[in-house]
Amino acid sequence: MPPLPPLKVDPKYGCFPWWPEDGNDWLHPDDVAQARAMIPSGRIFRRDTGDGDFLLMRYGDVTLRVRRTLWLEVEPEGFELGDWVEVLSRGLRNEPRTGVIREMLWDQRANVIRYLIADNNVPINEPYTRDDLQHVQPTEPLDRF
Repeated sequence: MPPLPPLKVDPKYGCFPWWPEDGNDWLHPDDVAQARAMIPSGRIFRRDTGDGDFLLMRYGDVTLRVRRTLWLEVEPEGFELGDWVEVLSRGLRNEPRTGVIREMLWDQRANVIRYLIADNNVPINEPYTRDDLQHVQPTEPLDRF
């Protein structure tokens, strides 16, 4: 019998609704200030395999290097920061629009990820769930005459 392929362990998704440990030893020393600005929060980080002692935690353009530590892992829903999405009207409940996901936040009470988007670089403060969104491809602006 052939050997089984290795289990794929990354990427994983989750948040740090608490500061994981006393002190800062779970973080790379160069990333402490950035982590203190973002954690604790409901931000959904993407954990990628790192090198050496640290894993890479990504939130958009921000990368934190962390040691394995307690966090709240959540099921991914197929959306990432920076994805282009269309907001579905869902029976006129939502205003249809197209935008880019700018925040992914864990809602502990509802046990769901809430997405905030930007429409033409204007932040929209209405939180959406995965049922409100569908992926779209960005279009190139038309040349004006």
